[in-house]
Amino acid sequence: MSLRINQNISAMTAHRWMQANDSSMAKSIERLSSGFRINSAADDAAGLVISDTLQTQVNGMGVAQRNTQDAINMIKTTESALGEVENQLNNIRDLALGAANANGSASVIAANQAQVDKALQSIDRIADQTEFAGQKLLGDTSGTDSIEGKVFQLGAQSGQTATFSANGTTFGGVTLTTDMHGSALGFAGTAGSYATAKSGTNYATLEDGESEDFHVVWEKADNTTDIVDFTVTNGSGGDWTDIDDMTDAINTQLKASGYDNLLEATNDGTKVSLGVVDRMENLSEQSTDSKVTVYTNASTANEGTNFGFTGAADAGSRASSGITLSANPANYGTLLDSIDDALSQVDGLRAALGAFQKNTLESNLNSLGVAQENLSSSESAIRDTDMASEMVSFTKSQILMQAGQSMMSQANQAPQNILQMLR
Repeated sequence: MSLRINQNISAMTAHRWMQANDSSMAKSIERLSSGFRINSAADDAAGLVISDTLQTQVNGMGVAQRNTQDAINMIKTTESALGEVENQLNNIRDLALGAANANGSASVIAANQAQVDKALQSIDRIADQTEFAGQKLLGDTSGTDSIEGKVFQLGAQSGQTATFSANGTTFGGVTLTTDMHGSALGFAGTAGSYATAKSGTNYATLEDGESEDFHVVWEKADNTTDIVDFTVTNGSGGDWTDIDDMTDAINTQLKASGYDNLLEATNDGTKVSLGVVDRMENLSEQSTDSKVTVYTNASTANEGTNFGFTGAADAGSRASSGITLSANPANYGTLLDSIDDALSQVDGLRAALGAFQKNTLESNLNSLGVAQENLSSSESAIRDTDMASEMVSFTKSQILMQAGQSMMSQANQAPQNILQMLR
């Protein structure tokens, strides 16, 4: 030991090692407290880059698993709706079989027909209303309003997608479709024309106390006829010049007569129109054999001076149910074949959805779980603290700090020896 007083080299050396040990102990404390071996790029620059890349993949796989589960739920929603369509088709088939054995009984056939019409309406409603997160699933074949062509992001990287497609494939000898409307299932129906009085280019005012007579004839498909007469009278105390008042008066009379489910008056601000509304009692009453005619002024067609009506004209068309139960048992062979084809279409689409769910979506969900687990393990090995090993380093640094403190004390005692020489 040198006997110099200007520089205490031994103390400086002890101090240097104490600083190093303090830094090492602080790093150990940081790692033990955070649980991470890498808390900044300075700890391990290359390891930080690799760890961040792996963490991005792990996070992406978590999102991909949620996406896949959403896709499974969409498929389940579609398949559940198809199950109800199948129930309705089986119900229609049973009704057709019952009607085939009715031996021409008009009452049995009419009752079964009414139920068939309601079942087809339910099928159309399912096609229109089956949705998942605002997206229609069974409305068409283009992919705009159906499950057809839906693309699911099933991976953590771009391009890792799966697309559902069934349109155009065959199953049981029929071509599949994702449009579940009755018309797409082979029950196209028949367009029926409806004649009603249509408005002319002008209308005359209805003066105070003046009336307009209406005579409505509804010839139904079951060969019965409903007739209703009503009169619209201006009793306001002044001339009716407001076309909205006249329109409201007609609709009030229609409602009072129970015909607001059939006819409705509208106007475009210049003339009144009286047309058929789409609320008939059942679809069979909308066939080509069903016609509505509106007469004005003493029940004479092609007249209607007060409201400017120009007489009977085509008011448009409505589709019939597409399934007509017959009194002739020989007609049921073709009908039952059509229903069986529709059932095959539904079964084929359900099978396609089930295969996509099991072999694509659920398989992908399982593989994503395994991959995420392995990537997390790799990322943990790089970034996380080995607590046992770090505790050994921390204990070592503690001991060295204590030793350094002791040696610093000894080194600071050295100049005291020089004082003994100076006495």
